[in-house]
Amino acid sequence: MRLLRELNSQLQYKIIAPFLLLTLLVAFAGSTIAFLFVTGTAQERLNNQLAQTARTTADEIVELEQANLTFLREMVFAGPNTQTGAPAVADAFAENDPEGLEQALEPYFRVSLQRQGIRVDRLIAFNNQGQSVIDWERFFDEIGEPQRTNHELRDINVLWFVPRILSNQNDAVGDKFAGLLDLGDDKTRYIFTVAPVVKEEKIVGGLIIATRLNTLLQDLRDNSSSAIVTLYQADNGQSFASTQIPNAGLTTLNIQPDVVASIRDLELSNEQGIYDTVAVNERDYQFAYAPLRIRSSTVGIISVALASDYVTGPWADSRPPLIILTVFLSITIIGLGIFIARQITRPLQELVSTAQAVSSGNLTERSNVHSQDEVGVLSGAFNNMTDHLLSLYDKVHAEASQRAAIVESIADGVIVCESSGNILLMNKTMRAFLQLANDQAKPNHFNNIPLEPLDDTVLAFGDDRTPDLFQLHDRVVRVVVTPVELDHKTRFGDVYVFQDLTSEVTIDRAKTNFIATISHELRTPLTVIGGSSELLLRGVVGNISDDQRTLLETMRRHTLSMTNILNNVITIARLEAGTLTFDIESIHIYDVLDELLWSIQPAIAAKGLMLDIQIPDNLPKVMADTYQLQNVFHQLLDNARRYTDTGAITISARLQKGHVRVDIVDTGRGIEPDLSDQIFTRFARGPQGINSPERGIGLGLVIAKRLLELQGGRLWLDHTSEQGSTFSFLLICNNADPNYQDKENPIATAA
Repeated sequence: MRLLRELNSQLQYKIIAPFLLLTLLVAFAGSTIAFLFVTGTAQERLNNQLAQTARTTADEIVELEQANLTFLREMVFAGPNTQTGAPAVADAFAENDPEGLEQALEPYFRVSLQRQGIRVDRLIAFNNQGQSVIDWERFFDEIGEPQRTNHELRDINVLWFVPRILSNQNDAVGDKFAGLLDLGDDKTRYIFTVAPVVKEEKIVGGLIIATRLNTLLQDLRDNSSSAIVTLYQADNGQSFASTQIPNAGLTTLNIQPDVVASIRDLELSNEQGIYDTVAVNERDYQFAYAPLRIRSSTVGIISVALASDYVTGPWADSRPPLIILTVFLSITIIGLGIFIARQITRPLQELVSTAQAVSSGNLTERSNVHSQDEVGVLSGAFNNMTDHLLSLYDKVHAEASQRAAIVESIADGVIVCESSGNILLMNKTMRAFLQLANDQAKPNHFNNIPLEPLDDTVLAFGDDRTPDLFQLHDRVVRVVVTPVELDHKTRFGDVYVFQDLTSEVTIDRAKTNFIATISHELRTPLTVIGGSSELLLRGVVGNISDDQRTLLETMRRHTLSMTNILNNVITIARLEAGTLTFDIESIHIYDVLDELLWSIQPAIAAKGLMLDIQIPDNLPKVMADTYQLQNVFHQLLDNARRYTDTGAITISARLQKGHVRVDIVDTGRGIEPDLSDQIFTRFARGPQGINSPERGIGLGLVIAKRLLELQGGRLWLDHTSEQGSTFSFLLICNNADPNYQDKENPIATAA
């Protein structure tokens, strides 16, 4: 132990000892690097060859499937053969003629042996009930002559693709399916392709052609010069077919779960292949895996393998020269280490003494080493660093005091947090917001700040309430957060600024209450005036002259206009206050319109406009509030009427992905591009403003948009041009009819 302490106390020993250890490491590293260098090239060649072979093998399977698919199309669309008397394939299916179907398909099954790139080992024809009517399989006898086996006919609806074919379902590619097939009658598996047989747009049956995997894999192995070709299930990597069965069974070839996950991501990466080493019959093989995709779907995993002896063989030839090189380098490193240690330790001791003095707080201490080598340069740099450190310390101390004073003087509350949320700094304004005395400890975490989201809508302008307003004790504050980044990459934390908006919120609430109160008070006399003028126009109190009728009509029209404006103002006030209620129920859109038309149609007709309603009679009901949905229609139709001088206003509806979409199309003058982004804000109007002949205050679209959102819907400007505009909205559909067809079947057209 004493010797060990002595060695640790002397720098020269600490330098020499690592050099001795480094010698051993160099010997090991040199051998390892040489081994990797020698074997790396061979391994890389092997990997590249395996990756290319795996992909080529997978591509050959895909090409076979494509060739089989082309051949299958010929069979499906085969017409009658006048020479043999065979009927068309579709006709044989439609007429339930098994003999004719055999006569039509037999030439194709026979000729498939001579077609380049096609391999049809099994042909199955099934009718529209899912019953096989032909099930042929080809095999070769002992002298290599092709023979045919007729399998027993059966119900094949259990095959996953048969119901889809018969029900005319499509996948992402089309109405045909392909993949791996296990018929369950033996251990033989196939790669299959299936297509429907259609006659007069009706599916009358289907055809399946399949290739045996065992013979296909043997051919692929022979073509690729691989030792082993294996197929696996795509989801778990379980092997189910291989050209070589290990003594321990096929499970020996199963893919590890982590390798399966890597194979799934292979097409999204830049890797050439996924590799693994597997012991088969006491011999190591290098496997390369690739996904097997048929018709844009991954149906399995394919692998090719070569023996690993190809990689380790070259190492034995390179071992002797590498040992000699390692010994020479070791001796050189030891001698060099001793020499360097003696040159460094003496001036470094001086630097150590100076560094100890500086670290203890004596920033005036300086090193006296003045040699011309790197140690001398280090000594000078150390002295300069100490001078700079002393100057920087004074500057930082002054700036820190200045910044602390600035933060404390900010009128808004300020909190500085780490990225984890721990509070580092809090100014006195923030302490006042939290009602903390000067001697009280600040909260440790930002989540401990008692912030509550504001429960009503304030400081809004036609949209939702301001999202960054919170209740903090008796104050309403806006919280603004800004991330603190040290070098535009590393996030240190966040700065939270709390602005006291209590007065502004109070004023906003008072404004809303004032507007609502005044609007209610004004609406009552206007209602009386409008009703009285309506009675006078109807002659309830006697006949009136034409001049009187003109004055009364003007009075009634302007009273109605003012009443609508007040209703909109009251609705806006109730929306902001959150007091507007909704009774959501299942309703039909046309019923809502039917109750509304009597009030809005006279105004539309007065301008000479047509009102065209195109709503299918089998349109599903929607979930909405009847009164509020009427308000939405009223606002949108009134908006269309105001800005349409000639033509028509069209209301149409259709089903769209679980919602009912309503389009309101006018033939007006359109909306200016610079106003399109502002039409859903309060008081947004066209360039004519208050001088427009159709006067309004720009609340209708705001109200319609907000009412729809509160009922789970959405409103937007779908289209606008000089020929008119289209406003569209969606409402949630209630129990949509799955057989509903989006067709033109209007139940009403009004002028």
